[in-house]
Amino acid sequence: MQKRAGLLFLTPKTGRILLVLEDSKWTVPTFKREDDLLTDATPLVQRYYGKPARILPIELYLSEDKGFEYGTYVCIVGEEFLTQESETISWANLDHLPKQLHSGLKSTLSNSIIRSKIDTIIALQED
Repeated sequence: MQKRAGLLFLTPKTGRILLVLEDSKWTVPTFKREDDLLTDATPLVQRYYGKPARILPIELYLSEDKGFEYGTYVCIVGEEFLTQESETISWANLDHLPKQLHSGLKSTLSNSIIRSKIDTIIALQED
């Protein structure tokens, strides 16, 4: 089974997520799942953010034939940052996302349950 994951770098102060432009579609940084979440995600977090951050699971998608699994995780960062890991990045408001989103990301962020989880994370960080 192929296992992949996407990381929503989220800044609760602004409520914005980091998007990267790949093949004319905006998406989030992704990584291959081989071991456990923290082990797999740590190199990507280090490359983009440069320091440890809190990671929370949001969604797990399993294809009907069970040949593909995709997890979506939120990586909470204290402030928006710039990175040279990707050539084109953007911090985007969850309510004003670009039209040319990757179809999987668009589906994920359009899901009311997932959005509720993200909104809860933002609200809890504000306290």
